[in-house]
Amino acid sequence: MTTLAIHRMGKALLGPGALSLEGLPAEFQKRFPEVSPKYIDTASLLAGIAAVEALQGSNLTEEERKDFSVVLGSALGTLESVLDFDGQALQKGPNAVNPMDFPNTVANAPGSRVGIWLQLKGPNVTLTNGGTAFLDALGFAWEALKGGLFRRGLVGAVERVPEPLRGLAQKITGGKGAQEGACLLLAGGTGSMPPLFEVLDYFSVQLRRDLAFPSAFISRWEPLWEGVEWLGCPLGVPLEERFPTKVDRWASSGGQEFGLGGVGAMEAFLTSSRRLAVLGAYSPGERKLSFVKIGKK
Repeated sequence: MTTLAIHRMGKALLGPGALSLEGLPAEFQKRFPEVSPKYIDTASLLAGIAAVEALQGSNLTEEERKDFSVVLGSALGTLESVLDFDGQALQKGPNAVNPMDFPNTVANAPGSRVGIWLQLKGPNVTLTNGGTAFLDALGFAWEALKGGLFRRGLVGAVERVPEPLRGLAQKITGGKGAQEGACLLLAGGTGSMPPLFEVLDYFSVQLRRDLAFPSAFISRWEPLWEGVEWLGCPLGVPLEERFPTKVDRWASSGGQEFGLGGVGAMEAFLTSSRRLAVLGAYSPGERKLSFVKIGKK
């Protein structure tokens, strides 16, 4: 079985008890003294801080940096920067828009900037594919490892919710809002560091309205649960009746996760005595469920 080892976690979260938006530049400068954050979007700043935390103590050599990849997921990507940039152009005219702000609107801005700042010269990608993005990034890296495209790198997600969409985040999460920030994981073979866990399998499904699935779905769904003793997934999701009855269940009480969906379940698993788990995230807007099977050695 092909596995993807996860060695270290770095986080930079906005909100109570975490970084404040006003404190981001100072926090960022501690880690990147040569970089001015003046024209950098918040998502890239958060990803950069989390990346440094994840790489702390890894001491990458120049040779290792040559093929060190970055795989990020994001529900909304750089949409905040897109709205700000387009809003200024519409209100004040295109001549009033600062061209220095344009790079912030590129979907891969966070992933590419992490690579540039840390001199990671392997492929980098930012998946902007909705609320399951964190687990999809893990799945993407696992698939890339199997295909020989990925040996080691940073994997995770970053989330920043634009002001016009905060009401939507509140609605989806039952009043709790989005968890904004970044969570990056050091993945692959990097010397003698022991793994936190290993990614063993990945499965994602786009739900049809009638919830009728072909036999290929069943043949892919059932093996996912072999040996599993723990499940972390938002409550009340479609397909819940298809979850195995003999699997212990944990789920956050806050309803559907928006933003870094799956991070809370992963952290709960790491502090538990369980050996195998399936993490799940549901994106209502896309009617999409993604699952990642993980295990401790």
